[in-house]
Amino acid sequence: MVLIIMTKESKSSLSMIKPSVFVHQESEKTKLNWFCYEMSMTFYEEMNENIGTSLKKYRISDKDIADFSIYLSKRMKGIILKKLSGRIDKVYFSYEMVESYFPKLNDRLVNKLLKVLSKAWYKQLDFCVVCPTRCVSEKDAYCTMFDEEDF
Repeated sequence: MVLIIMTKESKSSLSMIKPSVFVHQESEKTKLNWFCYEMSMTFYEEMNENIGTSLKKYRISDKDIADFSIYLSKRMKGIILKKLSGRIDKVYFSYEMVESYFPKLNDRLVNKLLKVLSKAWYKQLDFCVVCPTRCVSEKDAYCTMFDEEDF
């Protein structure tokens, strides 16, 4: 389930992030990779909606935000797997995740960005609770949504 929020200044996540970025071969068409795709779109939308203007002042474009959203959701995949296996208690976003990608952001904006990412995470999980696809609980199952023509 994907919630799309468009602002006047930014492009939609559907136009900026494609599911194909998350799969390179048939065996990668899993529900967990679909969850990561949806998570990247939620990250993108929340960043544009909440701090997009501030990011643009640092010359961070919609493409940069989309690329960061993809990067982050792929990094989150490992963290999600650790959480599911019981190796960690909580899913987290670190300062390093942001700073390594956007090294010129000041501390105040990095903190705001981390809050936005956390908000996006919980927003996505709220949608997942009612979604019948069960991307996380059936993480290794084949995801037919990667095969749909619209994507």
